[in-house]
Amino acid sequence: MKKQLLLPLLFAVVLGTASAQNVIVRTYVEKTHMSPKTGTAIGFENKYQWEYGAFFQEASLMESFMMSEEELESLPHQYEKDFAGIYFAVPIVAREQFVVKANVRTGMSNGENFVITPSVLADYKPIKHFRLGLGVGSRAFRPTLQASVALSF
Repeated sequence: MKKQLLLPLLFAVVLGTASAQNVIVRTYVEKTHMSPKTGTAIGFENKYQWEYGAFFQEASLMESFMMSEEELESLPHQYEKDFAGIYFAVPIVAREQFVVKANVRTGMSNGENFVITPSVLADYKPIKHFRLGLGVGSRAFRPTLQASVALSF
């Protein structure tokens, strides 16, 4: 498990350093109309604060413990157990410690449904390499809320 997490992170750091872009590693919780989801994103940010990268999101750990495998399998096909793909974010408002970005994630849900999710995310940078984020978005035409913690280097 450690190799699965550390190898992509190491690759991202090396690639980011070689291309002179910031590497951003973000973990987040997204509250959807069905249930909370947890996710991880690794991306790059250029000098204009455009951000792009890849993400993986799955049902929260608490939900996994509360439902049996049979119950999870019997859920409707639009119920999102996992969601993985690519994302990009473009700044709308940018100040020294605060930035608001329009974010679009595109990928596969449950390995079979193509999904595009728009959102607006705000990041606050209290110290140099640490960011706190809040956001609102849309999933299946219903609102979502997102909170995140990110490291950039």
